[in-house]
Amino acid sequence: MNLTEYIDSNFIRRRNPRALFGAGLLLLSLVSALLLTSAANRSVLVWSTKGELAVGDVVASTDLVKTKVLLPQNSKLYLSTNAKLIGTTVVRKVGAGEIIPAAALSRNTQGADLNSVPLKIAKNDLPADLAKGQVVDVYVLPASGIASSKGVTTTLVGEKLSVESIDIKSRDLGGDIGVILKVPSKLTLDLLANIASGRIVMVRSAI
Repeated sequence: MNLTEYIDSNFIRRRNPRALFGAGLLLLSLVSALLLTSAANRSVLVWSTKGELAVGDVVASTDLVKTKVLLPQNSKLYLSTNAKLIGTTVVRKVGAGEIIPAAALSRNTQGADLNSVPLKIAKNDLPADLAKGQVVDVYVLPASGIASSKGVTTTLVGEKLSVESIDIKSRDLGGDIGVILKVPSKLTLDLLANIASGRIVMVRSAI
């Protein structure tokens, strides 16, 4: 081996660890890129919500947002953006920003036999941050003589009712606040009869 060959062989030996390290990084980058591409190919566009959807709501275009998510196993449980949702009825509450489950909507409105019942409630008799789509229980207290009467009872007149809307302007101004609840038709008459002569208190449901 001449001097030139000796020098070249030593240079290659010194260079090999760096070359191997560089090749390893390059391979790792290629594998990562392939995995990301594979994951992107499994991503699907589904419908999610802009705000909360309460039971009985009819879905409008303003309620919907297209969201790209990775659902390789259970994508059939959700609704792709190819599905036509406008005009369907909500049969299960869907939270704000939530991907809409297929089971939450129905085109058969017979199961959602609900009335929109307007109520006026004192500002301090409902949660300050109550919002559309939340679920409440409605109680009635006697309108007068609460402190002096004996045997005064508080009555639960509506349970697990969805909030359809709240008059934000009246809440900001103070005084009574307008709230519309979705109430099953068969319970509407009893609810109105019970609240006619009492003070309405609305409590956010634990569900």
